[in-house]
Amino acid sequence: MPQQIMTKPIQIRNEDVVRDVREAAALTGLSITKVVAEGARLVAERARHVRSPEERRREVDRIIAEFRALPKTGQTLTDDDLYDEYGLPK
Repeated sequence: MPQQIMTKPIQIRNEDVVRDVREAAALTGLSITKVVAEGARLVAERARHVRSPEERRREVDRIIAEFRALPKTGQTLTDDDLYDEYGLPK
């Protein structure tokens, strides 16, 4: 559940952030407010999609299982097929 958003105005005192926001506005033609809004939206969107290590692991396991379930076609290559006696690619 989202936290209640405060309506108090925001002041940015970090000179590097102010410079970056002004530069982004100049490069894009967007207003400073729009640049900050777009940046905040991107950060929030990214945060909504952050998954726990367990969720990522389950997804990796699912993809591996899906891959292994694919039909085997063609010849299976071995190291001898790919590398010479010195371990260099053929």
